[in-house]
Amino acid sequence: MSEIHIPEGDDPDGVVIATVATRAARSRERSTSSRNHQPVVGLITPHPHEEDTEELLPNDELVEDADQDLFMSCQLTSSFGEEKGITWYKAMFLIVNAALGAGLLNFPRAFHEAGGIVSGNLVHIIFTSFALGSLIIIARCASERNCKTYQELILHMCSPGWNVVASVCISIYCFVTCITFIIIIGDQFDRAFASYVGSDFCHSWYLNRKFTMTISSLLLVFPCCFKRIDGLRFMSYVGVLAIWYLMAVIVAEFYTKNYPKGPVLYYDLEWSQIFNVVPTICFGYQCHVSSVPIYSCLKQRDSWTFTKACVSAVLVCLVVYTISANYGYLTFGSLVDADVLLSYDALEPQVLIADILLAVKSWTTFPILLFCVREAMGDLYVQMRSLSPAEAAVKEPLRRKVIAVFLWAASIVFAVFTPNINIVVKLLGSLAAIFIFVFPGMCMVQLVLADMEINGTTSRCRNAALFLVAAAYIVVGMFAFGLAFTLGIQHILHPDSVVPICK
Repeated sequence: MSEIHIPEGDDPDGVVIATVATRAARSRERSTSSRNHQPVVGLITPHPHEEDTEELLPNDELVEDADQDLFMSCQLTSSFGEEKGITWYKAMFLIVNAALGAGLLNFPRAFHEAGGIVSGNLVHIIFTSFALGSLIIIARCASERNCKTYQELILHMCSPGWNVVASVCISIYCFVTCITFIIIIGDQFDRAFASYVGSDFCHSWYLNRKFTMTISSLLLVFPCCFKRIDGLRFMSYVGVLAIWYLMAVIVAEFYTKNYPKGPVLYYDLEWSQIFNVVPTICFGYQCHVSSVPIYSCLKQRDSWTFTKACVSAVLVCLVVYTISANYGYLTFGSLVDADVLLSYDALEPQVLIADILLAVKSWTTFPILLFCVREAMGDLYVQMRSLSPAEAAVKEPLRRKVIAVFLWAASIVFAVFTPNINIVVKLLGSLAAIFIFVFPGMCMVQLVLADMEINGTTSRCRNAALFLVAAAYIVVGMFAFGLAFTLGIQHILHPDSVVPICK
């Protein structure tokens, strides 16, 4: 096995781990068909303080063992290896932080588009139950395969080809989400300036949206784009508190203020409208990509422990989203904005604080998502170039920095020319449906097939039921993906009329 040299001061990122895992998976596939035809060679394995011993192993087993040894050594250098583990309620907090975010702003408008209060809540509860079930499936699969990332889970449960597909989806999803956070930052600046400077604030170049988004991202986001993800973990607590404060403001404004209000729908029988809420729900509950690393950090890693964390986290998210969606929609009715916070009066101190906290939430979450897309893109680059683990490790620090700078600059450019988050949320919901439904359904199929190989026909009824559940997840996921993607394209071609804040 060739020696991997990593420049001093740089730790290997997940790209090296993913590369080795991919090569190990392919090696295992080859060894199945060729193990009986390989010549036997000698491997000298020195052990300190012991006599030299000689083992006889087939060539493919040598490759596989070498890859596994390197994979384990990479794991020890990662942030997972140095932690003793977290309890289930800390895992719950991390899942809540991953799920709660910009999706909350779009929930009130989504309830209106879904046909009102009753239909919106009904679809919300149904799809939330599916999202919880897929988290439990992911926990079971990650437990059996001892995976560290979502891409690695797909690699072991499905195939290297599906691993590439997962990496592409994660890259697109996280990148577009980064664009969403930049848009939110610009919205909060616009509201503050319009309230305290006047409706013509954007005519001053230093108050213009394009400048404020760019300079704030340069000063506050860009320096964090090169850090390891564990260096940003403490800022996540602020983000969760910001979302809880926003929910409290939405409730308080309903009881204390009298805003202009449009018609409020309660139930619309047009099914085409009811499912308009699906993209927002998928976007709001998408914590599945982060769930595998969270599971790997548990002190007691088993399906039951993580199930407690998942159920508790989803219940918390359900409460926050339900309260915010219902009170936000009841406050403004059909006049509610796609970003509900834009509907409130920023001259009110409590609303201004909510604006500031939401911007802080976006600033602190952006580097985490950029880390995910950076790793996924790095993994794709290494696989397309067919680089060995040694070659991937040597160029990793430079590659990481180049990708980070490119992604940061590209997100700024796209955010400047995207009018509002409503369009972005629809498209993100389509990809979130893949992570929440399709991939977990595929993993569950593999679990059922593996169980059938081991136990035969002894659990025929149980396996048949699980197979039907897995098929339902895949079908629902493809339906949600197609629906959300279609709605996103429609909003791009026929965008909603948006009244500009600056005139």
